[in-house]
Amino acid sequence: MRSATEPDLSSMSVRELLRLYSRVLTELIERGVLRSRNAPAGDLAEAIVARAYRGELALPSEKSWDVRTAGGVLLQVKCRVVEPGSRRTHVFSPFRSWDFHACVFITLNSVTYEIDQAVEVAVDQVQKIARESSWVAGHRITVGQIRAGIAGAVDVTDRLQEAYEAMDWPERK
Repeated sequence: MRSATEPDLSSMSVRELLRLYSRVLTELIERGVLRSRNAPAGDLAEAIVARAYRGELALPSEKSWDVRTAGGVLLQVKCRVVEPGSRRTHVFSPFRSWDFHACVFITLNSVTYEIDQAVEVAVDQVQKIARESSWVAGHRITVGQIRAGIAGAVDVTDRLQEAYEAMDWPERK
C-alpha cells in the first residue's frame, strides 16, 4: 500500500518515471552506493527501436541482434547514458559478433532520459570503426566516434524521439 507521501507512479508518464529514476540514481551515486547510471537504458533503447522500426524484439538469449524489422532487417542496439557536458570517454557495450545488418547507436541524457542522438550505421561501417579490445574480448566504439560522424550513418534521432514520446501513455499506442 502506498503512503500519502509517496508519488502515484501509475499517474506518471514513462519519461516522468525515468526522470524520477534518474534523480534516485544521482542520489545513490552521490552517496557512493552506485557508480553507473546505465541500468534501464539498454532495455529502454531496444523497446524504442522496436517501436520506431515496427519490429519485434529478439529473445533475451539472442546474442547478435536485438530487433527484427517488419522487412527482416536485423538491428543491433547500443545505448549509453551520458551526463550533459561530460568530457569523459563513454564506450558502448562491446560487439562480439557481426550477425546483424545495422546498429542503432543511442545516447540518452542522464538528467532527463531524453534521446540526445540516435544514428543507424550499417554493419560494414561499424566493423571499420570498431576497435578490438582484448580486455572485453570484443570490439568497441565510443560515443565520441558516433558524435563525430560516420560515413553512411543515418540520423534517426527524430524517428526514435517520436516513438519514445508515443510510449508515454498506453492509450497513445
